Amino acid sequence: MVRVFLLIGIALYSLAPLAQAQNVAPHQHSETSDMIDGAVHPELIPDSIAYRLYFLTNSTGPMPTEEDQKRQQAQLGKVGLQDDDLKTLVSVLSEFRATYDALVAQYNRSAQAATARNEAGDMSSFLRQRDGLVESTRDTLKLRLTPGGILLLDSFVRSEKKHMKVHTEGQ
Repeated sequence: MVRVFLLIGIALYSLAPLAQAQNVAPHQHSETSDMIDGAVHPELIPDSIAYRLYFLTNSTGPMPTEEDQKRQQAQLGKVGLQDDDLKTLVSVLSEFRATYDALVAQYNRSAQAATARNEAGDMSSFLRQRDGLVESTRDTLKLRLTPGGILLLDSFVRSEKKHMKVHTEGQ
């Protein structure tokens, strides 16, 4: 159990620079002009960012614990999908997370190599790949969910914008 927490802690620490838009702690940043507060202006948060945050928040790692699966089912249950659509969403989110984690690992390796050469890592390439992954995941969902399921999911993700705060710099 300690290993799990240690691995989670290490993973979160290594992802912290990449996750600033996903996990902004309220006490770390003051309200500035480069932040969109979804509670005030949800319409200013792009759907692509809302989906990225939703996918990251509701996907699990490659070996989810029973607790992870229960948390995921509780979160995904709020969307109101039928059982087949719910199973499809879980499957697609699993694929998303595996690919996302591989992208992060690839970026971390290249950034470490760049640092060793006293150079900056190529964050822009990572961000393009990450955004491409979000869009391809959305496209996959449009093909694999029922029309009613995709409407429910889209409506739910858009409604969740009111709970998001996003920094516009380096989205």
